[in-house]
Amino acid sequence: MRKVSLILAVLLFTVPAWAEVLIECSCDEGVVTVSYDASSESPMKVRAFALDITVDKGTIVAVDANVATYDPSYGIYPGSIVIVDGEVNDPGTAVADPCDHPDTQPGIGSSGITVEMGALYDPPDDANGPPSSGVLLQFTVSDDDACITIVENDSRGGVVMTDPNADPDVNSPGCCCEKLECLIGGNAGPMEYSDWVSWGSPDCWCYCRQCRGDVDGTKTGPFYIAAPDLILFSAAFGKVNALLPPGGICSDLDHKQTGPFRVAAPDLIILAAYFGKMAVFVPNCDQAPVITGPYNFWCDPVNGCPGVCP
Repeated sequence: MRKVSLILAVLLFTVPAWAEVLIECSCDEGVVTVSYDASSESPMKVRAFALDITVDKGTIVAVDANVATYDPSYGIYPGSIVIVDGEVNDPGTAVADPCDHPDTQPGIGSSGITVEMGALYDPPDDANGPPSSGVLLQFTVSDDDACITIVENDSRGGVVMTDPNADPDVNSPGCCCEKLECLIGGNAGPMEYSDWVSWGSPDCWCYCRQCRGDVDGTKTGPFYIAAPDLILFSAAFGKVNALLPPGGICSDLDHKQTGPFRVAAPDLIILAAYFGKMAVFVPNCDQAPVITGPYNFWCDPVNGCPGVCP
C-alpha cells in the first residue's frame, strides 16, 4: 500500500517560468469559503494545490470539499488517497493525513489543516480540465471571530501549474470572520449601539419584547410583561449607573439615558403601557411603534444569541 504526494508533481522542475495565482477566502457566520483565481494566466491552469490553512482562534471543526455546486475538477486528493496494487482503494479527502508527512498540519479538530487537491487531465484541450477560477472547498470554524491564514505547503509542492516549469507567484491575503451581533442600533439614537457595547453587550437588549417591558425575556401565564418584570424594573428605577443592581441595565427599555438615570420616567411610561396585556397586544421590538434596534436576530434567556422569540 502506498500514498501519492503532491511533491511528485514537481520532481521535473527545471527553469522556472512566471505565473500568478490568487487564493482568497471569505467567512459567513463561521463557514469559510476558499476560492482560487488563475485567470490572468489562461490558458495555463493550476494542476494542484498544497495549502496550509490555519486559524488564530478556536479550531477547524469540519471540511466540505464535495458540495455539488463546486467544480469537481480538483477531486484528486494526493495527501490521503490510498492505492493498492495500482487500484484506488480509498479516494481520501482534501485534508492531508498528518501521519503521512512531517510537514503537515494536525487536521480536523485543531487550529490547522493541510489541504491537497489535484486535477487529472491532458492540457490544454481536455474537457475535464478545471476552470481558471472557482471554489476549492469550505470549512467550518468553532470561533466565528477567527482570522484565517492560507500559505503554500512548499514541501508538498505548493501550487503546481500545468506547465511544470512554472513557478507561480501565489497571493493569499487570508480573511477574518466577523461575529454577527444581535443589535445593530440606531432607532433609539446615535448612542444606542455604543451604549450597549459599553454595558457589556447584554443579551437582554435583544429580547424580542424587551423594549415593551419584558425585562426577563420570559412569559408569566398569558403575559409577557408581568409582576417579575415589574420587580426587576423597580429595583433599577431612578438609580444612577454606579448603583444599578446586577442586570439592571435590562430595565432600560428605550436604550437611552435620561439625565443621570438609565431607567427613568420614559421607561416607566413604556412599562405601564404594556403591563398585564395579552401577548397579541404586545408587538415585537421590530414592529410598530419602533423604539429600539434594528436587530440582526433575537436572543432569549435559555438559548442566548441567536435565540428565539417566544
